[in-house]
Amino acid sequence: MTPYDYQLQLAEDGYAVLKKHMLVYLAVEERVGKTLASILICEKCESVKTVLVVTKKKALDGWHETLAAYPHNKKYTVTNYHQVKKFGRHDLIIVDEAQNYISGFPKQPAIHKAIKNISSQVPIIYLSATPHAQGYSMLYHQLSLSTWSPWATYKDFFAWFRVYGIPSSAWFNGRQVPLYNDTQESLVKSCIDHLFITKTRRELGFKYEPKDKLHYVVLSKSTRDIYNEIMKDKYYTVNDAELICDTSMKLRTSLHMLEGGVLKIDDGYFVLHNREKIDFILKQWGDSDDLVIYYHYIAEGRKLRAIFKNAAILQASSFAEGIDLAEYKTIVIYSQDFSTARHTQRRARQAAKHRTEPIIVHFLLVEKGISEQVYNTVAVNKTNFVDSLFQKDYL
Repeated sequence: MTPYDYQLQLAEDGYAVLKKHMLVYLAVEERVGKTLASILICEKCESVKTVLVVTKKKALDGWHETLAAYPHNKKYTVTNYHQVKKFGRHDLIIVDEAQNYISGFPKQPAIHKAIKNISSQVPIIYLSATPHAQGYSMLYHQLSLSTWSPWATYKDFFAWFRVYGIPSSAWFNGRQVPLYNDTQESLVKSCIDHLFITKTRRELGFKYEPKDKLHYVVLSKSTRDIYNEIMKDKYYTVNDAELICDTSMKLRTSLHMLEGGVLKIDDGYFVLHNREKIDFILKQWGDSDDLVIYYHYIAEGRKLRAIFKNAAILQASSFAEGIDLAEYKTIVIYSQDFSTARHTQRRARQAAKHRTEPIIVHFLLVEKGISEQVYNTVAVNKTNFVDSLFQKDYL
């Protein structure tokens, strides 16, 4: 494995920041090779002999493949976030996909403590293409893993927010709830900009950028009738099982699933007869081995795998990050989750320096349906899709 020139430069710049501040954040876009760049930084650290890499379970193979392909002198231990509690101290820690398990707020994420137990007085390299997709509040707990966090003097998130936050609130389930996502961005950036290295794929010479193409699928009258019945009555029966949508989240989730031809009632999944999105895919792209279909709900995966024998069928959350789909011609988003960060990560899976054809990410939407609302929220407005944004429109 031979690093690109820009990876060598990222390593030079990253090492300089790490040496001076004992932490560095590589916030470069997806698919530029952050894994190898971070290894190159570690290899420059003369006093470092052991490195602990903490990443998502789905990204473990990618790390092992890169380490096997690139000669290195340090001892690297690679684990996932849920297993990190089994490991002791190392000379350096790499926190990969840092936005995932340690960025929650206002309360400290559960996994945060396990890493904190072994990160004191240890230099840290953070990696993420979307470090603060839901606002700069996501950074407090990430950086608090480091002894040298620029906010180390604040005892907790609430103390930090009193200085950097903009208080607001919203009504949920009949009560007013405080929100913590708005911050004084210029004040936050003045504290962290010197720790971050940010690069776009375009700046690094990538020829093709992902572009979205929206396809509006028309649901059959029978499916629309079910959709509207659930919307109106908050109730539906399938094979004598009763779907009761007694919360806004249950309602929007059920309508979202219905678009894909499935429902979940209690602990049971029901695969329904409607297959409008499936028929659209078959008509447009067929069932080929250069096609990837992303789904969100378990039953959707079962329904798709029963029909598609050649296409790759991937879960939209689990496979949003850490995998390389550059060799596939077409990606179709059958349904997606409600996260802005994962939306951004997912649509970049085909990006690669060596890519020789344009990247078009195809989204299957229903006009006025939940899928359109989700897309407009996470892709256009760049916020997570939550109950307060759910518009209860009939089809």
